Amino acid sequence: MARGRRLFRLKHITLDPQTAAKYLLDLPAESLRHDPHSHLPLSAEALFGNSRLLVVDVGTGTGEYVVQLAAEAPDTNFVGVEVSHRLATYAAHLAAERQLDNLRIVRANFSLLRPLLPAAGWQRASLHFPDPEHKRRDQKRSLFRLGFLDAMAHVLAPGGELSIASDKHDYFLSMLAEVEKDQRFVKTHPEAFLLGVQGLHKSRFQQFWERKGVTAAQVILRRV
Repeated sequence: MARGRRLFRLKHITLDPQTAAKYLLDLPAESLRHDPHSHLPLSAEALFGNSRLLVVDVGTGTGEYVVQLAAEAPDTNFVGVEVSHRLATYAAHLAAERQLDNLRIVRANFSLLRPLLPAAGWQRASLHFPDPEHKRRDQKRSLFRLGFLDAMAHVLAPGGELSIASDKHDYFLSMLAEVEKDQRFVKTHPEAFLLGVQGLHKSRFQQFWERKGVTAAQVILRRV
């Protein structure tokens, strides 16, 4: 959700060590490349010490969306993954303010997390408003292109759900074409895609664009 850094002015947040230790898991790219297994797997057991269902928001941005979800479902575990230090720290700050024991923020590049993804360990995942591909070189670093569906097929439990949404119509259609060819997933709805992101809660990013009259498109998939 790199676009969020340019859209929103956030005050700089410094977490105290106790808050950071509880809510923010910082996984440097260099460490993930060379010694990934020195870090905890992204499982309910490792992160929360229990076997409750785990829901993960990839590209969680400032965290309002995943914080609201976690607040309303205290018996479910939630993780927000965000590559930006500033946004991840802000999201962890929101989690701490609400004293959410069922939420952790992981500061990491998701494309490097594959070794830490537990097989069939997540119940739901979302990729909302990823950075679009403006130029050919963007495809090489696009999160969706970098084995995202392979990672989801590995980490989602059978019957688990994946939500993909974007406010960029052409980019969304290109992602939709990819998921429609992937027989590891089926749509949960009869429509080709949904207009607007389903659910009561919206990220700060979604609210920003909706105020400008931009409606996102969404597809919800089930792991076969």
